[in-house]
Amino acid sequence: MTPQAGTADFQPSAKPILADLFLTALARDPAHVYAIFPDQTATLGEVHAQAEAMAKGMVALGLEQGDHVGILMPNCLDFIVAHTAVQLAGGISILLNARYRSHELDYAVGFSDCRMLITTNRFDDAINYGEILETTFPALSGARGGTRLDLANAPKLERIVSMGPSPAAHAMSEDDLGQAGTDVEEPALTGQRAGLADTDTALMIFTSGTTSQPKACEITHAGVQRSWDIFNDTVGFRPGEKVWTAMPFFHSGGIGLLTGMLTAGGSLASAPQFEPDTVIDMVEGHRIEHVYPGFHILAAPLIDSPRYSAEAWSFVRSMPCIGPRGTLERLQNALPPGAPILSIFGMSEGAGLVTLSGYDDPLDVRMERSGTPLPGIDVRIGDPETGEFLGPFQTGEILFRGGGALRRYYKNPEATAATIRPDGFVRTGDLGNLDEAGRLKFEGRIKDMLKVGGENVAAAEVESYLSTHPAVADVQVVGRPDDRLGEAPVAFVELRAGQSVEPETLIEHCRGKIARYKIPSEIRFVTEWPMSATKIQKYKLKELL
Repeated sequence: MTPQAGTADFQPSAKPILADLFLTALARDPAHVYAIFPDQTATLGEVHAQAEAMAKGMVALGLEQGDHVGILMPNCLDFIVAHTAVQLAGGISILLNARYRSHELDYAVGFSDCRMLITTNRFDDAINYGEILETTFPALSGARGGTRLDLANAPKLERIVSMGPSPAAHAMSEDDLGQAGTDVEEPALTGQRAGLADTDTALMIFTSGTTSQPKACEITHAGVQRSWDIFNDTVGFRPGEKVWTAMPFFHSGGIGLLTGMLTAGGSLASAPQFEPDTVIDMVEGHRIEHVYPGFHILAAPLIDSPRYSAEAWSFVRSMPCIGPRGTLERLQNALPPGAPILSIFGMSEGAGLVTLSGYDDPLDVRMERSGTPLPGIDVRIGDPETGEFLGPFQTGEILFRGGGALRRYYKNPEATAATIRPDGFVRTGDLGNLDEAGRLKFEGRIKDMLKVGGENVAAAEVESYLSTHPAVADVQVVGRPDDRLGEAPVAFVELRAGQSVEPETLIEHCRGKIARYKIPSEIRFVTEWPMSATKIQKYKLKELL
């Protein structure tokens, strides 16, 4: 794995720490609306007042620089305040998946060495985190808020804070936390951050993979900013503009856009749950210029809604989204002129974005390729076996460095060494190629490559072609063991609302268009998908075969 000549001195630009990034935006305009939710908005000044009080409480209770503070809640203003408070206090935000339940939380909270955990009780009717935590840690049932915890499976966890009007008995209220810090002066809070560098870990994001437990990606202060400079620079984000996203704040896409809005002087709109009518109300009511669904399964319900019209969205300027080509082309045709769909290549290990389609790229290019790396990001294609760099249009493993590249996996040196090469390139586990202009094309996961009768078949290629059938809303292709061929492709298909088609019709759609060995041996129709926070879980589809 010898690095290509001339890359040894690769040095991305320096960035402020996240607390300073927030304080700079605050000083610029404290009245700027930073966050938009269906039932409320919040200015930078309002977020700061609430977050500073919490940060001082954390310091009063003994939080030290670099301590870990878990955040467990859906997209809401409480999340933004909690994350900002952790950064002001010099801590590290541990972003816990809001969908985690007892088994996953037992592992994640203990493994990540959280000293404090912040949650919310504002959505108890839908999801009661107090009850979930007591199921996870039964010893909490006898604990009282404000007292130091003693949990066998999370020995470093000292306190739980519940934001909202009705904290569980085991949790401190936000007011109690703020009251604890009334004697902490501003210099003490500033001192919590003294010496922090942009190369230090700012937050951790859990990412699932092929291992039995999720890995925690350490993302630096600089990394999360560089990653989302890609979005701001690509779309030419203007101060005062707004972006809507369904990406969870515990996901790189959500926390990345929150960070990017501080850099760009923008506003972020979101909601605790994805409901198309709510999104349409927000986009039209606030005239949101950038709609960031991220995934076609979130974009399609908006565009397919009977309430949607391109004329009503005439002010929209971009829609970053990945998905099968046929679906993306259909969505693009329904969007207003001047609102390009931009194909994304990204991952948690890259703090979200690695590349994004060029804003002015032609439609065919945007449907096929995810743009060129911006300055400060180096993307190459490597031979999956030897690691040697490959030339234009040669398919291999996508590698990148700079940008938002993770610092390491927390407490997992083996996985870190297997992912970050000695030359600094991150191995993505994804297949792709670069064209002569350096534009990246994603061709599927290395482990998503089927072996059919000795031939390699990229699931993404078959999915992309099947998606061109007008009845298909979504499609996922997996391999089924086959005595004769080794593996046989099977396609799981979700049909568009009101559409009906026979399996043989979809198979016939492929004949003569893609190689015979790539054609699915079976079509299975589904009405819902097994999901992680943002992605379809293909391994669960395989379990159905």
